[in-house]
Amino acid sequence: MVCFYSSYAYIMINIVAFLLLSRWSSATAKSMISSQILMKGTTCPFPSLLISKACKGTASISSQEQECIESLTFNRHTASASTVFELAKVSLSLAMEKAEHTMILIGSPIKPCFKSCAENYKDSVAEGLKKAEWSMEKGDLDETDDELSLARDAADYCHMVLSVDPDDARSPIFSANRDVYNHITYAMSVADLL
Repeated sequence: MVCFYSSYAYIMINIVAFLLLSRWSSATAKSMISSQILMKGTTCPFPSLLISKACKGTASISSQEQECIESLTFNRHTASASTVFELAKVSLSLAMEKAEHTMILIGSPIKPCFKSCAENYKDSVAEGLKKAEWSMEKGDLDETDDELSLARDAADYCHMVLSVDPDDARSPIFSANRDVYNHITYAMSVADLL
């Protein structure tokens, strides 16, 4: 993700305008400049201290600290969380949504590797995330961590199965599964603070 700070965007617009006017025909330059000027300068949302601290756990160990910060900061639900418990619940909920989406993508497959993943998602990923949610509600943090680890291992298994065939590795299921794995890692990282 690329973010521009207001003053930087203003300077860049002026430079682009100058270059466009000096090199291209006036009709082309005018249309491009007007569309550039109409764009508003956006600012990067800064991660909350809570998100920054949470992503230093499991996500950091998994070399996903920056991805964790970006993902949790740019999601309005996680960005608005004010307590560790609230952030943990929302992060887990986000991982569950991603897993449900992946299960829908997998559907009722015929191909053996997708069939294996479908069974794995139903029995291990989705079930593990539900159990993690229940144990988090009960306050059993060890069980929460165990269930999240099992769910992440199951998503990792699907990743390995789908990595064998290059065609499978280019499928939307492959990238959706990777997204699930990452979001489970982020949820684990937040749960480390509980």
